[in-house]
Amino acid sequence: MSGVIYFTRIGENYQRKNLDHMIGEKLLETALRDRYGLELSAEPRAKGSHGKPFLTRQPEIHYNISHSGKYVVCFLADQEVGIDVQEHKKVNYERMLERMVPQDMIREILDSDDPEQAFYTQWVLREAYVKWTGEGMSKDFRTIDMTQGCYMLLDLEPGYSCACWSAGEMELCMQNVEMELPDVLS
Repeated sequence: MSGVIYFTRIGENYQRKNLDHMIGEKLLETALRDRYGLELSAEPRAKGSHGKPFLTRQPEIHYNISHSGKYVVCFLADQEVGIDVQEHKKVNYERMLERMVPQDMIREILDSDDPEQAFYTQWVLREAYVKWTGEGMSKDFRTIDMTQGCYMLLDLEPGYSCACWSAGEMELCMQNVEMELPDVLS
């Protein structure tokens, strides 16, 4: 099984302008054209019971999109997938961990050599998991069975964490896309 992760860095002039969703759609459009010769505008989509989108006429093609900070990522594969990227920001880790991981993991994360990295690793893993299963935020993150499926942690740059999840092991490649947006948006 194989998958490809298309990613882009949002230019300074587009950051914090709420264009992340549109850029994610442009990445999906690029990915579908590159990998399958399909035009996104000609592909009807629907949403699963918890809101996960899918291509209705292409059930063999699966995708998932995430964005945070200056990154937008789009995971395209031949099986259900989930991906999450997070920019590291200072937050109340202990309070958030209480709602995110089992109780016995909280102290382990807070006492690690790099609590911020450990926190964000758990965050992206758990978000990618619920995006993979299609359960979304309806799932209690503390009850996620981390032994189901396969995941990979991806390196983008310091200050960012990224993870992807799927049912089976995958050979992944990453494709950087320089995103051109109309001047009227800058």
